[in-house]
Amino acid sequence: MITYKLFMIRHGLTEANFDGRYIGSTDLPLCREGREGLKKLVKTREYPGVGRVYSPPLLRCTETAGIIYPEQKPVLVDKLREYSFGVFENKTVAELASTEAFKRWSDSGMRDAPLGGEDRDVFLHRCEEGFKWVLEDMMRHRITSAALICHSGILMNLLAHYGYPRLEPLRWKAEPGEGFTALITASMWQRAEVFEVVDPIPYHKDDRREPASYGIYDVDGEKDD
Repeated sequence: MITYKLFMIRHGLTEANFDGRYIGSTDLPLCREGREGLKKLVKTREYPGVGRVYSPPLLRCTETAGIIYPEQKPVLVDKLREYSFGVFENKTVAELASTEAFKRWSDSGMRDAPLGGEDRDVFLHRCEEGFKWVLEDMMRHRITSAALICHSGILMNLLAHYGYPRLEPLRWKAEPGEGFTALITASMWQRAEVFEVVDPIPYHKDDRREPASYGIYDVDGEKDD
């Protein structure tokens, strides 16, 4: 039985992260602090080797991929691009708080699409399609170790939807340049579309313990002892 590992990694920082702006489809590059933070992680910690790197087409992801895996040209997955905030793009909460459109959107739990933006259910569905394509590509080409550079919200929602243990999306929040390992077996994925989430990455170079695990679970979410 072939086991696949997909290292799901959050992209580095942009200026918008410091400004608190809503940045989805806007194609910002990494900022200086973002690039330096990633280079520090590469130098002081250890990213696993991979046979392929997948990335949404936005600069903050492709530049992150280039710093962490400089010898790999990322395979671009358009369906994993970030949510489009429409008229809220590039604006802060302070700038939007007094507007009726923003209040309605917030009150709906971000389910009502902003003007010119994306419906949340459509967004989640396309991300799931993009993620399934990545796993199918790995299995089709027998790529047993790969990296996926993610936008933070996409990473959290994919892990919450497909990963065990079952946790709320915010419990899967990762710092820039960090993430989690999805341990996938073809039979379980094809039967139930689930995988186990194991060690956080990147590894500490002086950590030679057995890989950490969040627990082995069956497809119904019950822990196996």
